[in-house]
Amino acid sequence: MNAVRAIRPPRHARVRDRTGGSKRLSVCRIDSRSNHGVENNVAHDFGRSKMGRHGGGFSIAREQLGGDTNSDATLAGTGDRELSARLGADAARARASAPSERGISGFRHFLSELDTLPLDKRFKVDGDDPLKSDASKERLRSLMDRLAKRMRVPPVWEGGQGPLENSDIPAGYTYLLQLVAHDLVQTSFPISELENTATGVRNDRAYRLKLDTIYGGGPEVCPFAYEARPKSSRSKLRLGSGTSSADQVEMTPKGRDIARVACPWDPNSQPHRLTEVLIADQRNDDHAILSQLTTLFHHLHNGLLARLSPPPGGTTESEAVAIDKAFLCARGAATLIYRNIIRRDLLKRILNRDVYARYNVDRPHFLSVSSTRQPYRGSLIPLEFTHAAFRFGHAMVRDSYRINPTNAFPLGEVLRTTSNSAPNNMPLPRKWIASWSHFFDVPGKPQPQPSMRIGPHFSGQLHDRSLFPPISPDGAWGLAYKDLMSAGFVGLWSVDSLVEEIRSRQPSLIGRDRLLEDRSYRVGRLRTWLEQNRGDLTDADIETLANDPPLPFYILFEAAAGPDDPAKQGKTLGVLGSIIVAEVIFGAMLEDGIPAGSWSSSLGESLSRLSTRIYAANRLAFVPEIENMGDLVLFIADIANLQDADPTFL
Repeated sequence: MNAVRAIRPPRHARVRDRTGGSKRLSVCRIDSRSNHGVENNVAHDFGRSKMGRHGGGFSIAREQLGGDTNSDATLAGTGDRELSARLGADAARARASAPSERGISGFRHFLSELDTLPLDKRFKVDGDDPLKSDASKERLRSLMDRLAKRMRVPPVWEGGQGPLENSDIPAGYTYLLQLVAHDLVQTSFPISELENTATGVRNDRAYRLKLDTIYGGGPEVCPFAYEARPKSSRSKLRLGSGTSSADQVEMTPKGRDIARVACPWDPNSQPHRLTEVLIADQRNDDHAILSQLTTLFHHLHNGLLARLSPPPGGTTESEAVAIDKAFLCARGAATLIYRNIIRRDLLKRILNRDVYARYNVDRPHFLSVSSTRQPYRGSLIPLEFTHAAFRFGHAMVRDSYRINPTNAFPLGEVLRTTSNSAPNNMPLPRKWIASWSHFFDVPGKPQPQPSMRIGPHFSGQLHDRSLFPPISPDGAWGLAYKDLMSAGFVGLWSVDSLVEEIRSRQPSLIGRDRLLEDRSYRVGRLRTWLEQNRGDLTDADIETLANDPPLPFYILFEAAAGPDDPAKQGKTLGVLGSIIVAEVIFGAMLEDGIPAGSWSSSLGESLSRLSTRIYAANRLAFVPEIENMGDLVLFIADIANLQDADPTFL
């Protein structure tokens, strides 16, 4: 999904303080940078330490777990010294001639140390800067509007004989991608709703892929996300226990939705209007499927916690120490499981097979070497990832979803089923409770509903004006338009320049793909696609888009057009999109290491090290080798006692 703000109802309808304060109950300050160097402080009193229980996305005290949390990053190859030296010299020359504009806080450009790319490297319209003047911006808006309308034309796969759906990627992975996006980026405000980068837009996510989107700042910083316990520390993630007025039969067990409440001090609130969500990241209530996926991860943590917590009187340690240890171990285990699924399941499904094989090794050689010279640069997320490559998930969205065996809903209804849009209908009634075999490959269950094939086409319901409204009354609307415009306003690489930059670092990556290797072939294929069902596109529009396509559009185009085998088209990202996604996600997991985690170890080995460093014994031996979402769902059904749940969990 959209790596910055993803699918959601219009933001202006939300009662929120943009500065991080709260007009809603469940606001958590996610900016982990405010932890005053928690990674570098060693807890002197583990029982009272908040290390690992707030900030840092699982920053356990080093004296407890030992070693450098980034040890794997030093093992990962980042290019040889000769390449590093050459790139350093190139960067120095580029900085000397670069524009003086500052970049967007928390972001960087892919394969660049410059806050702002030189104009000759950036995407242009009619050969010029699309942001140069008001007239240039208006030309950009009108061109992106016409391109977005062209993207509404349904695709034709395999000469009209192929399915629109992608059986290789079940529908649930669309929303796992959205959760991953939230775990990489926490923005102050979406550029797509501002068309402006000079308003304090920033990325506050300082730690990547450590389930901060689920745990937030931990029990001390985000207490509302955790169950209160009398005279005891919080450690269990909240789940909703209410029953919907629409249900005649109570769910068994309860806790199948995120926790939702009314706001007692809001004069416009009423007891039956559950406007507030008690979760760490409010974006995870963007729609019904994502809130259910959040519930799934809450069940994972709570189930692990239950297995790790000693019975009353079952330990010689103080209760505070026992609770802290159980929380740290449960959170660490959940994060290791999550990362194992990202690496061995999610990325394997979405990336070009050759690119995946290149990065899924013990010591991947990254194209970028910036983090070896300027460590802070590596923690910044490339705009080419957030505003282009990782938005491919929007093309995977279905027109409708079967939530469980007896209920299916159109996409628009799924998107409107939130505490923000439908507080009177909360908590979620039975008809919205997910049966996970409809979303993931669960052993012993029928095949799940698939996602859609990846290409330059979005579901018509993502063009709904009420869900994705225009900024101005007479402006364009729809998610495709917003994606294109936000990319246009952040000064991304042009496709041509980015291809040449990658070629200069690793020619073999480009040479494998004719679309990237042969510019005239690429321009011709783009021109042909644009001319088909051209709609309002003029000849001048087609020429400028074929010669300089917006990066988010090209990522979708190459996924659909790149493979020579028509049966493989739209099944994974193309080569360029895969390179960007692999560099960022594999890089984040290696650079932002987890204590006890090791890139070359199995999940079981990493879990054993984690538990041994906390307990001096392996108390996680009950966790199997979970390598995909189907395995995870079965494991959660077991540890959360949901095998016989009503409504059905599986």
